[in-house]
Amino acid sequence: MTLQIKEIILYNQEGEIRSIEFQPGKVNIITGKSKTGKSAIIEIVEYCLGRSEFLIPEGVIRKTVAMYAIKLHLNDEEIFIAKAPPEGQGQSQSGAYIELGKDITPPPLTSIKPNSNEHSIVEFLGNSIGISPNKHVPKMAESRDSLEGNFKHARLFLFQKQSVIADESVLFHRQKEPFMPQAIKDVLPYFLGAVREDYIKLENELRKTKRELKLLKKQQLEAEMLSGSGTVKAQNLLQEAVQVGLVEEGFEGSEEEVITRLKACLSFKPSNIPGIETDGIESLREERSKHINELNVIDEQIKAAESYANEASGYSIQANEQRLRLESIALFEEVEDGSTCRCPFCSAEIDSEIPHLSNMNDSLQRLQTNLQAVVKERPKLRTYIESLESEKAEKLKVVKAVSSSIETLIYEQEVAREIEDINRRISRVIGRISLFLENYREIEEDDELLVSISEKESHIEYLEELLDKENKEEILTSILSRISKYMTDWAQELELEHSNAPYRLDIKNLTVVADQEERPIPLNRMGSGENWLGCHLISHLALHKYFIQKNRPVPSFLILDQPTQVYFPPEIDEDLEGDVEKLKDEDRKAVKMMFRVLFSVCEELYPDLQIIVLDHANLQEEEFQDALVEKPWRNGRALIPNDWIKN
Repeated sequence: MTLQIKEIILYNQEGEIRSIEFQPGKVNIITGKSKTGKSAIIEIVEYCLGRSEFLIPEGVIRKTVAMYAIKLHLNDEEIFIAKAPPEGQGQSQSGAYIELGKDITPPPLTSIKPNSNEHSIVEFLGNSIGISPNKHVPKMAESRDSLEGNFKHARLFLFQKQSVIADESVLFHRQKEPFMPQAIKDVLPYFLGAVREDYIKLENELRKTKRELKLLKKQQLEAEMLSGSGTVKAQNLLQEAVQVGLVEEGFEGSEEEVITRLKACLSFKPSNIPGIETDGIESLREERSKHINELNVIDEQIKAAESYANEASGYSIQANEQRLRLESIALFEEVEDGSTCRCPFCSAEIDSEIPHLSNMNDSLQRLQTNLQAVVKERPKLRTYIESLESEKAEKLKVVKAVSSSIETLIYEQEVAREIEDINRRISRVIGRISLFLENYREIEEDDELLVSISEKESHIEYLEELLDKENKEEILTSILSRISKYMTDWAQELELEHSNAPYRLDIKNLTVVADQEERPIPLNRMGSGENWLGCHLISHLALHKYFIQKNRPVPSFLILDQPTQVYFPPEIDEDLEGDVEKLKDEDRKAVKMMFRVLFSVCEELYPDLQIIVLDHANLQEEEFQDALVEKPWRNGRALIPNDWIKN
């Protein structure tokens, strides 16, 4: 699938269109002075190809452009993709508009509404160029996650920005970003074809087959454990059957008789377990609790009556003593009013008046009355206590009877549990006997299980061979060898330093190496910007040539920004105005050789490679002038029209 750029379209706020058309399968050159918007083209293209980050340079372009769009050429179809800039101070925007068809006319700005997003654009373009499911699985010692190459990774091989194209420390677009070098190393083998297209399918099939083999081997192990020991296993099971009462003690016989007796065990039917009403026990416990509470009440009543009886007895004793004392009142006589009071014992006069005899007699009479009442009530109290004692004895009998019923039910429950436990033990033994009898057979060489295991093992061996990492490394080495051949030829054509030695792409370190006889010389140890630029060009041209030859899923275009900067720096362009003829002879020669290589590679691979060059240089050679997309961006001509800026 050949995916190339046919047109870049910009819309301003009024909906006016600025269009730049490109020729598929050819070298397309935009030349002009600095600050005319050439370098922004890479950012515009990548943004429209599904990058969410908005990296268009600040200034006129951001202020005037309301919509960025590209038209892609995919075989005989066209794909129109448009993306608006982020709103406000936003740094990214994933919404997009996409349209498919033939001879698409850029729609008016007002009709461009998002109908897709960044993820869908990436997935659609990846599917369109044939990116199949793939995954780089790191080695066990590496902690990073596995990575699947997609269209985002394919974009890394399409651009050489001005800051990268002559850099001795990096080789690929975005290589300086965090984690990106490792991502390039992981996905490049897939894009080169060192990883099978059906790698993920084969890997899943291998995982499934290994899981099936594990289950089959588990079945084999169980069968061998159950049937491999034969008679010994059967005798052990017979002893277990004896222990639980399935077989009478002392049974002996041949292996066949033992097997027959074990089979007879399978007809065992468990004993019936008596049903025990747990609700009955609970009701009896509640009844017993009720009687115990009543018994406690009777005890309290008995204690209260006995306490009362004891108090009454004490009162009677004290009252008799007081009565006897008071009867001594008979010693006193009545004293007439006004007479002197004398003590009846010593006849001495006393100041206080002696209580009247009648009062003393009244007190004695009351005491005798109370005493008689107490003596009269004592037999009744004893009768009451005896009735309580009798009621207590009857209640104790009831409590004992209920407790006996509860104990009986509990015992029956324990018996039921014992029966259930015996049945469970017997059932376990029967289960083991049943499993043994099901697997009791000799495993022959032609057994179906062994045949299945052998087939699975053979299939796993075949899949592992297809997915062999060492095989992958061998294929990758072979691919890089072919790419090295292309690079070496172009290094000689560009007359790079060390071009007498083979040049190669070092994926492990993401650099270019010239293999001199004394020692390999990596890019960062090669002198001069001319060599750095040359290594970038030959490595990316070689990659694209291989991508095209092997029909790999990478877009078939390469954008080079300011490749002549090492010969034609911006500061001298102000005076030379792109005229290469005014350069020094060696620089003029190098610039012409570089463009000659670009044209020859594009012609060799026509129509499958498109090269877009953004540069200051303006060669007057016919081939160069025919490749110009527009007139040089000088004297007011630029990416953004002057009237857009004025408005």
